[in-house]
Amino acid sequence: MAAAALGIAAAGEGTLPGDVEIARLVQRPVSPTLDTLARQMSIIGDDFPGMVVLALLGVVILISRGRRDLALFLALAAALRAIGPGLKVLINSPRPTLETVVIVAQANGLGFPSGHAMGAALFYGAIAVIAPQAIRDRAPARGVQWLAAVMMILIALARVRLGVHWPSDVVGGLLFGLAIVCGLWAGMVAWQQRGRER
Repeated sequence: MAAAALGIAAAGEGTLPGDVEIARLVQRPVSPTLDTLARQMSIIGDDFPGMVVLALLGVVILISRGRRDLALFLALAAALRAIGPGLKVLINSPRPTLETVVIVAQANGLGFPSGHAMGAALFYGAIAVIAPQAIRDRAPARGVQWLAAVMMILIALARVRLGVHWPSDVVGGLLFGLAIVCGLWAGMVAWQQRGRER
């Protein structure tokens, strides 16, 4: 519901309150090193090759461990990034401009929700959800969950740092992605329970 509400608020021209100020804060200090790191995080968050390769690797590892159910869940979560462009068209919110923030990298099209942030939330959110089922030891599973959360945040911040998205774009992407992961997981759990009752 929060994702939908933010999408309604972001629809059309203009910026949301705080977007410009937060974006400028994320872009401080001026640093080519930080910009390079942001570019690298953005590449990791690209749908291809970044997310596709990571998703395929995750699916292969899960299948090799005999967890086809978790492999299917991860594959579905990663694939649902494809709905992002449709959401962008529906919400029709522009990207930042040179008049408002520093544009470090060029990006075309609409802004809300950020496809990189949404893709990160879908993939790394799914990783965080399945980690306790895929890794038996609690400490390593918790470590994977923390790493997944850090990757989501870093990819989202990188997009703002590069000047290709507003903070509200990346928050919206994260919210939409995590909502989809939660819905998928709830559906999978219900499906597994029905299978046990038969």
